Amino acid sequence: MKTLNNIIESLYSYQEEQLHFFWSFTLSIIGHWIWPPFIFFGLVATILKEVWDAQSNKHSFSLKDIGFGLVGWGVAIIVLV
Repeated sequence: MKTLNNIIESLYSYQEEQLHFFWSFTLSIIGHWIWPPFIFFGLVATILKEVWDAQSNKHSFSLKDIGFGLVGWGVAIIVLV
């Protein structure tokens, strides 16, 4: 049971990064569906979110979040090709 708790805790520790991946992927797919040049929606959203985090008192700028957003955007491109 201890290992199950460790697995669950490790998943929650990456929740912010998972959300960056998910939203970048999802917005890129939806943007491409609306109009193909909008495939950059996910990438733009990731960068704007980190700029907003840099201005916030509760959050801070994170290159790891941008990295996960870039991976989500890259996976969306692979899926669409």
